[in-house]
Amino acid sequence: TSNVANENNYLMVKPQYTLSYNRSRATANWVAWRIASTWLGSTSRQDDFRPDPDLPSGWYRVGDTDYSGSGYDRGHMCPSGDRTNSVADNSATFLMTNMIPHLPANNQGPWAQFETYSRDIVAQGNEVYVISGVHGNIGTISGGRIVVPATTWKVILVLPVGNNDLERVRRDTRAFGIVIPNQGSIVTTWRSYRKTVREVEELTGYDFFSLVPRAIQEVIERRVDRL
Repeated sequence: TSNVANENNYLMVKPQYTLSYNRSRATANWVAWRIASTWLGSTSRQDDFRPDPDLPSGWYRVGDTDYSGSGYDRGHMCPSGDRTNSVADNSATFLMTNMIPHLPANNQGPWAQFETYSRDIVAQGNEVYVISGVHGNIGTISGGRIVVPATTWKVILVLPVGNNDLERVRRDTRAFGIVIPNQGSIVTTWRSYRKTVREVEELTGYDFFSLVPRAIQEVIERRVDRL
């Protein structure tokens, strides 16, 4: 909710994405967005990392240098590449509430590959719904202010371009996820980390795509993706 008392599950709705912010972690729990051709264009990467002015007064606002010297990337949840239709939309992805401490081998390896793959799906005439987040705690950076997650995860749902998206989710709709360790040795291909949506739900405790009729959820969330 957007009640400041709900400080570890604080809802922030932006034009470009929606997130659940966790004050105790100083990162989002999850970020959700949609990729469609209307969000993609030729805008260059803005690289204007900065604190999020929309955080409540009195909360620590992570700055662009808080990750410096930590060994972790300022890792996007909603990627810059998914918001290239305008300078304002691309710039919004560089708010620090959209960042997590991301192991470079993860962020620049299979995670980045999967971001590109998701946009490739859109280029083939689809829309993609995405929810991305963190799980676990393997320490902190920035003097203990920012929690480093043990794993990063993402789930996607793919639909052909059209209208009334919720009504068009069927038993053959493609939906799956990835779970990637944020520590240790990381292999380069995202497919090595592919999971069913149900497996990501079991890890996180979240109920994804909850507005989809339960009978359809049971099918698409348990299906093992092979593409």
